[in-house]
Amino acid sequence: MFFKSIRFKIILLYMLILSATLFIFSIFLYDSLKQDLSANLDNLLKSKAGGIEESIDTYLETRKPEGGGKADPEYFIKIAQHLVDVEEVYDPRLVKIIVQIFNIKGENIAHTKNIPYIITFPKELFDEVLKGRSRFDEFYIDLPENKKLRLRIFIKPVFEDKEMIYIVQVAAPLTAINSTLNGLKLILFVLLPLTVIITGLAGAFLARSALRPVDNMINSARQITTENLKLRIHTPKSNDEIQRLAETFNELLGRLDKAFTGQKQFTQDVTHELRTPLTILRGQIEVALKRPRSGAEYGKILRSCLEEINILNKIVENLLMLASFEDKDLKLEIKPVELNVLAAKVIKDMRVLAKKKGLSLQFTGKEGVMIRADENYIRRLFLNLIDNAVKYTQAGGKVAVSLKKTAGFAVIRISDTGAGIPKKDLPYIYNRFFRLEKSRSSEGFGLGLSIVRSIVEAHKGKIRVRSKTGKGTEFTIQLPR
Repeated sequence: MFFKSIRFKIILLYMLILSATLFIFSIFLYDSLKQDLSANLDNLLKSKAGGIEESIDTYLETRKPEGGGKADPEYFIKIAQHLVDVEEVYDPRLVKIIVQIFNIKGENIAHTKNIPYIITFPKELFDEVLKGRSRFDEFYIDLPENKKLRLRIFIKPVFEDKEMIYIVQVAAPLTAINSTLNGLKLILFVLLPLTVIITGLAGAFLARSALRPVDNMINSARQITTENLKLRIHTPKSNDEIQRLAETFNELLGRLDKAFTGQKQFTQDVTHELRTPLTILRGQIEVALKRPRSGAEYGKILRSCLEEINILNKIVENLLMLASFEDKDLKLEIKPVELNVLAAKVIKDMRVLAKKKGLSLQFTGKEGVMIRADENYIRRLFLNLIDNAVKYTQAGGKVAVSLKKTAGFAVIRISDTGAGIPKKDLPYIYNRFFRLEKSRSSEGFGLGLSIVRSIVEAHKGKIRVRSKTGKGTEFTIQLPR
């Protein structure tokens, strides 16, 4: 289980990245040190060769014949050997430097005493030097007991009046450089895995500390069921992703709690609304079956049953419509709609109901207001809101409908002078089957305002309500033009 956890994956990834970084750094460090040591040795060899050349030239100047010409060859050999010995004695840094001087025939005429025999160099190397080119090279020499020694060599030809007179060969074993590099490799070989292991353990501790709030969230989440959805996860005050995760999870729990509560309330409301027409239907049928009746009596019972069936049918249709809005399954037939013309037609039909109840139904704002919408659902919106206004306004009252245009919106206002909605009930008026206590006995199922809000939201609009008990109610709807 641990090897599949995020903690293990984080630690593993961290160790892999660290290993790769240290490996690249080690290669860079090793290569840089190797180049620096090699460059220092090359400079040392060049400096040694140059010093020998200058010293020999100085001595030879003092022994030149008065009429000119070259110095005595035997004196040159003595001077060369003497200078080689002096350089060896008085320059402690160069004790391990091997110096040899050759004539242009390749014969060794002087060499340091720290080698038991003369080191010759390959003919092809000598031929290259005879062309007047200084050069560095490396090769192995054989030592006693079948051992080999790797040398770094600098060979420099020396000229006098454009004529080569001798060759200086300066060599140094690469033992010190190789020893230093091998020591570094050993240190890196031990240090790199040790560093990775130590930092891996530290990373494991840090990952455990960082993910401890997640473990607490998991333990809390396991305790949450449908029976205790009000339980919340502890939110750490860390101002990081863990805190946002806990807050988001708690928000999700809040929505789930609201959804479950709404579903439970919806089930109870549906049961309550359907029970009455079903009870009436059952009672009517039972009455009809108790004894034989006349055709007129059966017709009366059937008409009563049909009324209850129509009620059930309306409830089911409204619920299906709301479900389609909520599931985003409803396909609106969007087209240009002249809102003022549509509102005028609806108001003309609704004036019959208003007049029957003794109400005044007014309409203002008849200038052209165009929107893109589903005409049938916008008609349903007007019908539901005006029907509610007429239903809850007493005789002698007034219902007013107005239209106007604002920047980008068509604004619909429907107000009445009815009983109003208590402030405590305003947050629930869009809930399905919600009806004010004083309106429980009136016609309707408590679905009208739920449908209105769904229609408005489906058209990317907004709906607001203002109400004052005893003064009336006003709905304001904004629909994009």
